[in-house]
Amino acid sequence: MTGVTTHDLLNLSNTGALQANEQYAVMLTAQPEASDHRLYQWNLQYQTGHQSPRTLVTVNQRPGFALGKNDLLYYSTVDKQKNLTTVHEVNLKNCYETNAWRITDHQLVVNQQLANGELLLTGKHKLVKGLQEGWHDVNEVPYWSNDEGMVNETRHHLWTFNYHESELFDLVPETFDVSDFWYQDDRLFLTGVAYRDQRPFQDGLYEYRFSDHQLTKLVAPHQYRFDAVALLNNQLFTLASDGNNYGMRQNPNFYRYHDKQLDLIKASDVNIGNIVVNDVNVVGGNATTVHNDQFYFYSTIQDHNELYRFDGTDVTKVFTWKGALNSFTFRQNELLFTAVTSQQPQQLYCFNDKTFTQLSHFNRFLEDREVVPLHELAYQDSTGRPAKGWLLYPVGYQSGQKYPAVLEVHGGPRAAYGLSFFHEMQVLANAGYFVFFTNIHGSEGQGDEYADLRGKYGQVDYNDLMSFTDAVLQNTPDVDEERLGITGGSYGGFMTNWVVGHTNHFKAAVSERSIANWSSMMISDIGPEFVTDQMDDTLTADQGMDHYWFHSPLRYVQNVKTPTLFLHSDHDYRCPIPEGYQMFQALKLQNVPTRMVVFHGSNHDLSRTGRPDQRMHRLKEVVSWFNQYLKK
Repeated sequence: MTGVTTHDLLNLSNTGALQANEQYAVMLTAQPEASDHRLYQWNLQYQTGHQSPRTLVTVNQRPGFALGKNDLLYYSTVDKQKNLTTVHEVNLKNCYETNAWRITDHQLVVNQQLANGELLLTGKHKLVKGLQEGWHDVNEVPYWSNDEGMVNETRHHLWTFNYHESELFDLVPETFDVSDFWYQDDRLFLTGVAYRDQRPFQDGLYEYRFSDHQLTKLVAPHQYRFDAVALLNNQLFTLASDGNNYGMRQNPNFYRYHDKQLDLIKASDVNIGNIVVNDVNVVGGNATTVHNDQFYFYSTIQDHNELYRFDGTDVTKVFTWKGALNSFTFRQNELLFTAVTSQQPQQLYCFNDKTFTQLSHFNRFLEDREVVPLHELAYQDSTGRPAKGWLLYPVGYQSGQKYPAVLEVHGGPRAAYGLSFFHEMQVLANAGYFVFFTNIHGSEGQGDEYADLRGKYGQVDYNDLMSFTDAVLQNTPDVDEERLGITGGSYGGFMTNWVVGHTNHFKAAVSERSIANWSSMMISDIGPEFVTDQMDDTLTADQGMDHYWFHSPLRYVQNVKTPTLFLHSDHDYRCPIPEGYQMFQALKLQNVPTRMVVFHGSNHDLSRTGRPDQRMHRLKEVVSWFNQYLKK
């Protein structure tokens, strides 16, 4: 039996975006298109009882959708060339399309059906019409977005669509930019801000009243990051963070909105959502919902997810999942969710009477593959703190034989490795490598204090990686310490660049969507907030430039001897491509073996949600580079 291959990317089905009513569950799946590997095939699937999901609709673009009343499903598709949105209505009883409506001059996404039957849609609103194709103005910050490209003078809006009358209504002022929204009990809450020139980092909290079409400010901007909003027994609660102690990604607390202010109800030190990284999450989904006046959410706890509920006073754990969730909902009192384990990508599960039942059987081809299990390794990090990491053994492993090994470093840094199927790691194991990885200082899932890496990049985190590498070598004698490689993306790319500038222990490196220079990283789409926060200093402070340079891998490039491959996308606006070029050029000029591969049209998320053909080529480049330098 063979292991998992690069080509198996074309077979992988990704699932999420789960919705349900009293009878049906509907979810979205994505799989690379068989006839055109540049595209994904998107399937809306429906499911009843404990039956397997069945395909309802197949389209060649990601559809927005809403499970509506009377067994009706609404979904949207967009014709970008014609600037046209089509809203489709499908009857789930007979699986026939019963209606379709066109919305001209807009590219919108269906999200929910309101109590009055109208649909809630999201989309972009341009402040300047008739933009020139040959050039564009830049007069705002941010001016670009990793997800959307150029966003100068562009805002995210909400619309209602009355399909009976073909009436489209914009809910927010022209300059208002919506970040998120929650519709519950026929009330609409949203976070966002109206701005010109510079967008504030922290949104305000608002309620939109359908009765008089007024947007009411509940909490002014510049105070909190809002992660979720919920109505419980007619009281408004929010999970929010002021960032005062641990910066922009500080974990949120529970607040109640009362008398025009937020009252702290319960302090917390866990995040909202899954941060256990993998590369099989093309679809995504939700991390919170309300059911029977209980607020449900899942969090990352070290290496897995746990689902909780909040009743307005206390938090109770519902279940522990040895893996990672990406969406969930309720069908009557049955909890449905999509999730991965360490051995397989997303499946649909139900949780009822304290019992898990798998309802889907996607990715059956993996039954004919040797999916390598995780081997846990307990060790002490560089501070003496108990820690754990994992190894994948090479496919066909024979005890007593020496094998090369690759250290993987996750991004974030507030992310985590754990009990999650990872296609890239399985490919490397099948190529004959040990793969080892861990969660170092800066990682999510172990509280704010552990995750706080502000002003400490390349210090305790680097020492942790070296401690883990030493532990792997001490406990796994079949790892050949003369044939070690390292790879990572984003923060993992920063750390790859940092490692090769501080040790020659690794004989090959692959640095992806990386960071070279914290000063130039200020032009990232999140640079003004993220970089300033993570450096714990402003660039223009008296010692700001020196501080930024001290933590920049480019400062130490004269020490690099390790052959290094750089992989970067030219539409990456999170870690813009000059970061890769700077490192590549510096190594080239000092005759260190190096190459750079640029992926056209892709962004920072290439390895996770990018074009299938580019994702496959990326994996081939990674394996080829390590083979060249670690299998001599």
